[in-house]
Amino acid sequence: MSMSERGWTLLRAGLLVAAAVLLSPISPVLLILVPVALLLLAFRSADWLSLAIGVATLVLAFGDAGSHGGDMGWLVQRGWALLLGGAFVGATAATRKGLFGRSLAAVAIAMLVVVALGFARPPLLQELDWWMSTEIRHAAAAAQGLVGSLPGSGDTAVRARYADAVYRWVSFQSDVYPAFLALASLAALGVAWFALGRLSGVVRSLRPVREFRFSDQLVWLLVGGLALLVLPFGSTAFRIGENAATFMGALYLVRGLAIIIWVSAAVLTSAWSGWLLAVAGLFLYPIVVGTALVLGLTDTWLDLRGRLSRARVEKGGE
Repeated sequence: MSMSERGWTLLRAGLLVAAAVLLSPISPVLLILVPVALLLLAFRSADWLSLAIGVATLVLAFGDAGSHGGDMGWLVQRGWALLLGGAFVGATAATRKGLFGRSLAAVAIAMLVVVALGFARPPLLQELDWWMSTEIRHAAAAAQGLVGSLPGSGDTAVRARYADAVYRWVSFQSDVYPAFLALASLAALGVAWFALGRLSGVVRSLRPVREFRFSDQLVWLLVGGLALLVLPFGSTAFRIGENAATFMGALYLVRGLAIIIWVSAAVLTSAWSGWLLAVAGLFLYPIVVGTALVLGLTDTWLDLRGRLSRARVEKGGE
């Protein structure tokens, strides 16, 4: 792998870390480190250093069980990280799918286990909702206090608008934290897989963003989610639909951005023009987001990158 490829791989890993930190409603440190430790124990157990790192990481994560083991937050964060990491190890051992496919399978398995536990012990999901909502409100209050300390924040109208925005965001995030957790988990597993390679002395090449795609059959998860949002099946069905739509909407957004990056890389002639386009995209982000969502969803049926690639080949052969 060349120095340039290493640099781009490190940048992609950094973006995955940022996504895990920004999206995760639980500790992103545990979300990344526990799967790393399980991967080391599963696939690098013959190497004493890797074995020691894996064991030490798990001891640090779970060593205080005696004093905090009964705390809901302690159980939720470590329990999810353990479920996620274990499912990813199993998916990696059982299938040759790509990183995203294995990560998606691990998230699905972990979610199914949580749902099964909820059916076996109904108060569990209520306690989880209560704890997560409390954590989100605390984080919002802390953010509101930080903004309130900034210069010029004494304006009553500004504070009222900000408080209203925070309230609406807390209400939304309290409903869709499972979708946020699933998205953060996908990013965390990408980081864990990359970290396994680094600790093994290998820089695993994370695929470029412009190549991001997933099974077209997942569109039915989006369709089902939207159906649950509009059909009168009750509040529980509405919330399931809200989470499914949020999760798939985010994936289609990234897929659409991948198409935009792919097209930009094909037509731009210099790095400077690429940077100018990126800056313009930041200022026009509502248009970019809307366009990316449409492109990502359309790609399910039209395979836009495949069509454009074939058109370029045919044009070049003329």
